[in-house]
Amino acid sequence: MKKNIYRLFTVFLCTFPASTVWSQTAEDSIAVNDLNEITVSGFRPGTVISSSSLFKTETITHAGLTKMACCALSESFENSASANVAYSDAISGARQIQLLGLAGFYVQTLAENVPVLRGLASTYGWSHVPSPWLESIQISKGTSSVVNGYESVSGQINLEFKKPHLSETLYADYYVDELLHLESNITSSLQISDKLWTGLLLHGSSTLHPQDKSLSKIHDKNKDQFLDMPKMQNINAYNRWFYLDEERGIQSRTGIRFLYETRDAGQDSTCHDAAAGIPLFESPIVNKNIQVYNKTGISTGKTGGSLGIISSFTLHDLRSAFGMKTFNGRQTSWYANVLYASGPNGDGHRYTAGASFSYDRYGTEFLDSLEFNQTPLTRLNRVEAVPGAFAEYTFSGMEKLTLVAGIRADFNSRYGWLFTPRANVKYDCNDYLILRASGGRGFHSPGVIAENTGLLASSRKFDLSQIDALDMERAWNFGASAQVYVPLWDEGRATLSLEYFHTRFQNQAVADMERNRNAVYFYNLDGRSSADAWQTDLSLTVFRGFDIFAAFRYSSNRITYTENGQRYEKEKPLVSSFKGLVNLSYATALKRWVFDVTAQLNGSARLPAMNGYRSQDRYSPSFPVYFAQVTKNSKRFDLYLGVENLSDYRQENPVAGWGNPFQRDFDASMIWGPLAGRKIYLGFRLRLGKLI
Repeated sequence: MKKNIYRLFTVFLCTFPASTVWSQTAEDSIAVNDLNEITVSGFRPGTVISSSSLFKTETITHAGLTKMACCALSESFENSASANVAYSDAISGARQIQLLGLAGFYVQTLAENVPVLRGLASTYGWSHVPSPWLESIQISKGTSSVVNGYESVSGQINLEFKKPHLSETLYADYYVDELLHLESNITSSLQISDKLWTGLLLHGSSTLHPQDKSLSKIHDKNKDQFLDMPKMQNINAYNRWFYLDEERGIQSRTGIRFLYETRDAGQDSTCHDAAAGIPLFESPIVNKNIQVYNKTGISTGKTGGSLGIISSFTLHDLRSAFGMKTFNGRQTSWYANVLYASGPNGDGHRYTAGASFSYDRYGTEFLDSLEFNQTPLTRLNRVEAVPGAFAEYTFSGMEKLTLVAGIRADFNSRYGWLFTPRANVKYDCNDYLILRASGGRGFHSPGVIAENTGLLASSRKFDLSQIDALDMERAWNFGASAQVYVPLWDEGRATLSLEYFHTRFQNQAVADMERNRNAVYFYNLDGRSSADAWQTDLSLTVFRGFDIFAAFRYSSNRITYTENGQRYEKEKPLVSSFKGLVNLSYATALKRWVFDVTAQLNGSARLPAMNGYRSQDRYSPSFPVYFAQVTKNSKRFDLYLGVENLSDYRQENPVAGWGNPFQRDFDASMIWGPLAGRKIYLGFRLRLGKLI
């Protein structure tokens, strides 16, 4: 029996190598223990800095995801200083993240180690993952494993969904807030046979906008006639299958997911004065997505090695308009990865090797029919087929030292050969100090309009004259961290983490808003572009039930703009210079009552120049944001009440030129702060059945 259990571990490792960001080892060990009728239980804080991971990894646990109403993935990082959450514009309601001072599309996002949120999904996709579906989120900074590809520049975010064989029979989560946004999430699991489980995850949400003009102030608090948040409807379904054959050493996961979302944004028709002769600025946005994937692991015998096969197909369709601008696109993607992982041996040497293939077909079109722009319909189609091979070596033969070095070579049909070296080292000095260092290379294929859709919410002319000449984005990332455990009273200890990461671009697709306030230019980097991020975290338990998590991050991001051979190096606009965070959490006995308070201080950001590169720099103010929630828990039922942005802080005049959105100086893309203000919400969770 022990041999079979060990083989199951190696089967799992074949799909999730030890050098990759994941947390399923513990979960699957529980699954095996369940087969032996051993129950493992415990409590984890909301944010955990891993001591065992080779990478600098921050895990947002299920407890962390319920500290506030994290309705979507984009809202799940408010208790983390590592990721910064910001709106892309004041029209669409799209929220994106920044990691190490870089935009979210430089992060490789994985759903249980399958690449997601790429290309057309890079803007709105952060709102398409309901957080009640998630078990945890792992944030890994800097270079990561070469096994998952070359797309990680600033780090990886891995999403762990609820497992069919480890979930409640039925779970329901319902939410409503004062902005009349309603959400419903239902997850269920069923054991079909001794070897087969299935799970169904459902999500539905809608934002009600009354047509009564007297009630329109709910959705337009700053009275600029533009909806603070769009009218949204979202239907999301995810069917998962899990197969486990312990005798033959086979484990397989299959899933199919469907998404349909509509957003109606822009001017509030109940406040618009049609008699003034100015047409209504409308912004309808429709996202459709379907994904099918399979991951299979097979034990290869007594050596403990394993073979892993991953395949995924994704189809994403986007239809969007911002006044007179239209951007539509369809993305077809296929991904396959086959790898072999050797079993552990006595001398501490392990290796993983394999081959991958990815295929992306983009069919997009852009039209700006605003009279003074006169931009014709522009079709931006491209195909990228990328075969690749990789090898990774892990050494753990010394008691305190672990080293992983990897290399991969890919041939991109559009950009040619790409070589990706990466290395990570971890040294456990003693029981109180862990040191890590990393270095490596990452690449990103630019899709400048899809990744800068916030700029569509303006009257800026898009200069696409150099878009066909844009090269692959290339960057090096280096980092180091120290994790210190400080002994405290009652045999407790505090965890202190210090880290620094530096990213330097060899090439970058520049979105230049500085040259002309009425235009945006896209071109390849000619000069220096780099980002530096320093961060410190402190977590401790003051006494049983009372936890404190505090963090501070400072970021510096500089980029070089070019015009007629002249270079101008400046701070990158709309990047917050720092973020401070304190979370206080108190739970009574058996967690019957849980109280959470979070305070953020967000640093200033440079605003784009109004009159060319030599303009005097303008900065947004620093601002605080407060969150609070109280939860009443019982065995089957939880009730929670909370408030976001308690002080009702809002960015003033987020829509410049709102009186006439078809004039030259209209701009709703210069967003640095909150838009909707204070939000009070109420919800409950229901659990039926027991863990399978």
